Amino acid sequence: MSEGVGEARTEAEGELALARVALDGGDVTHAASHAGNAIASDPGLRAAYALLDEMAAGTADAGDLVPMRGRVYIGTVLARSYLLAGAGALDEAFALLCQAAATIPGRPWAEGWLAVPGGPPVPDVASRLSADRAAQALQHLALSLTDPAEEELREPLAPFLDVARVVVTLNQERSDLLGTLSALARRLGSHDEAVAWCQRAEEADASYDAAVMLGYALRSAGRLDEMHAAWLRALERQPGAVDLRTDIAEALARRGRLDEAIAMLDEGLAIDPGHEKAFPAACEMRYARDGDIAHLVALADWWREHPEHAYAAVMLAKACHGRRWLGMVPPPTEAISNLLRNIAADGGVAKTSDTSLTLTLSALEVPSAMAAAKAALRGLDLAQDPATPDPDIRVPLAGGRYRLWSYAGATAVPAVPPPPAAAVAALHAVAADGYPPHPVAAYDAAVSLAGLPVAELLGLMAHVPPPPPVPWWQRMHDASPVYWPRSAQAWACLGLLHHQADEPWDGSARRAVLVDLLLGVEDWAADAAMNALVVAAWAAPAIRPDVAGLVAERFLAGVQAYQQREVTIIEPMAHLVLAAPGMHGDVAALARDLLARAAAENAAAEGQAPA
Repeated sequence: MSEGVGEARTEAEGELALARVALDGGDVTHAASHAGNAIASDPGLRAAYALLDEMAAGTADAGDLVPMRGRVYIGTVLARSYLLAGAGALDEAFALLCQAAATIPGRPWAEGWLAVPGGPPVPDVASRLSADRAAQALQHLALSLTDPAEEELREPLAPFLDVARVVVTLNQERSDLLGTLSALARRLGSHDEAVAWCQRAEEADASYDAAVMLGYALRSAGRLDEMHAAWLRALERQPGAVDLRTDIAEALARRGRLDEAIAMLDEGLAIDPGHEKAFPAACEMRYARDGDIAHLVALADWWREHPEHAYAAVMLAKACHGRRWLGMVPPPTEAISNLLRNIAADGGVAKTSDTSLTLTLSALEVPSAMAAAKAALRGLDLAQDPATPDPDIRVPLAGGRYRLWSYAGATAVPAVPPPPAAAVAALHAVAADGYPPHPVAAYDAAVSLAGLPVAELLGLMAHVPPPPPVPWWQRMHDASPVYWPRSAQAWACLGLLHHQADEPWDGSARRAVLVDLLLGVEDWAADAAMNALVVAAWAAPAIRPDVAGLVAERFLAGVQAYQQREVTIIEPMAHLVLAAPGMHGDVAALARDLLARAAAENAAAEGQAPA
C-alpha cells in the first residue's frame, strides 16, 4: 500500500476498474478480490463498497464471494468483513475487522462498515454484537499493540474502543469482560476508563485476574503505589504466581528499589527455580546492583541450556545496553581520533580529505588510529616523528607469527595484504546493523565470517574498507570517521573465533592468532582481540581459566605502561577485564579502581561530579 493519499486513491481506483472488468466478464471471485484490494489501498473509497453491495445482491451467501483459503491478503479480509456485516453476520465481520486492524493498525479500516463517516453511530452496531466474541476480538487487537500504543494509532482505532465501551456498559457485572477490555483502553490512552473498568471488575469478583488487570491499568495511569497494592492483593489470592512476582519485581526495579525487587524474585525462584522470566530478571537485577559479570554469565549459561526461553535474550540485552564491549564498541580516544571528530563536527572531514594538513603529535599513537586518520585525511602529514616514551608502543609484548603492523621509524605500515572484495562484502553484511546487543549475540553473528581465511580477516583490520553502504553507518562515519575502523577490527576478531572452530581450543589456529594480536604492538587490535577472547569465554565455559589468564596478563602490562605514559586502550581493556568470566578478584578490583579514577578525572576536567 502506498503512503501518499493521492497515490492510494489512484491505486484504489485502478483496482476498482479491474474489479468492474472482471465483473463484466462474469468472474465474480476476481471482481471481489480487486474490490478488496481497492479498500486496502483506500478504505474511504465508497465506490468499492458499493461494488461489493452490487455483487452481494446477486448471491444467496455473500461470504461465498470472498472465501478465506490459503494465503489471505488484507484486502480479502476487509472485503469479507464488509460483506458479512451487510448480511447480518456481525460477530464474524467484527472479528475480521479486528484482525485487519491488528495487522496494520494505522489505517481507518473501521470506515468500511463499523464507523462509516456520516453513517449510523458505533453504539448501534456494537449493541448487536456478542459480548464474548467482541471481547475476544478486541483482546486480539489489544495484544497486537505496544503498551502504550503509538499516539497516532488512537484516531484510527477509536471506533474499536467505542465498541469496548458499549460492551462494558451492557455488561457491568462481567468481571472477565471488564478486565479484558481494559487492555485496549489503557493502550489507547484511556487510562481513567481502564482503571474504572478494572475497579468495577474487582468489586464484582475479588479474583486474582481482576487484581492483576487492575494493576496493569494503574501502572499505565502512573499510579504506581496503587498498582503495587493491587498486585500484592493478587498474590494473596494466588501465592504461587511467579509471573506476577516477576512483574512486581520489575516495577520495583524501575523505581530504584532493587533490593526489594530481588527479594521478590527470590521468593518466586523458591517456587520455580527455573522460571523462564524470573531467573533472567534476577540475573539482570543482581548485575545492575553490584556489577558482577558472573550474574550475566550465569544467565548466558542458563540460556544455552534453555534456548527456548527468549526472555533471557531480552534481559541480557537490557543489562549490556550502552556498556563498553558488552553491548557496544568503545569509541577511540587518541588525540588524532579526537581531532578527526572535531573536524567532522565542523563539517570539514569530507571537504579537507584531500587538503594538505600538517600535524604535530606529542607522542606516537596506536597504528590503527593513525591509519584511520590517514584514510580520512589523505593529505595528512606529520611535522616530525613523535616521541616514543617507554615502554615503546612499537615493541610487541611477546613474539608471535601473526602481526598487523611493521614499523619504519615512527611510521606503521600494514604487514598483511589488503582483503579481497568478497571479504569486504562479508564484513559489510555482518556489520550493517551495528554491534550485537550482548556477547552471546556477538558470537553467533560472527559465524557468517567463518569462511574467511585468517589472512583476509587480518587484511580487513590493517586495510579497513569504507563503512557499509547503509544510511546510518554513513552518518556515523561523517560524525566520527574513526569509529567504523574501530568497529571493523572488532568484527574481524570475532570472525577469527570461528576459524577452524572444530579444532580444540588449546593449540588451535584461532587462539594463536588472537593471542598474537593481544600481545602484539599496542593497538586497537589488542583490545579487539581481547574482546573476542572474552566473547569466546562466554560461549565456552571450558576455556574460561585460559582466557582470564590471557586478559589479566595483557591488562597488567597495560597498567604498568600506564604508570609511565598515556595508554589509550587501558580503559577499554579494564572494561573487558570486568566482562571476562572467572576473572581473578584482585585484577578485577584493579580494573574497577582504574575506571573509577578515570571517571573522576574526566568529571573534574568537565567541572562535573563523577557519575
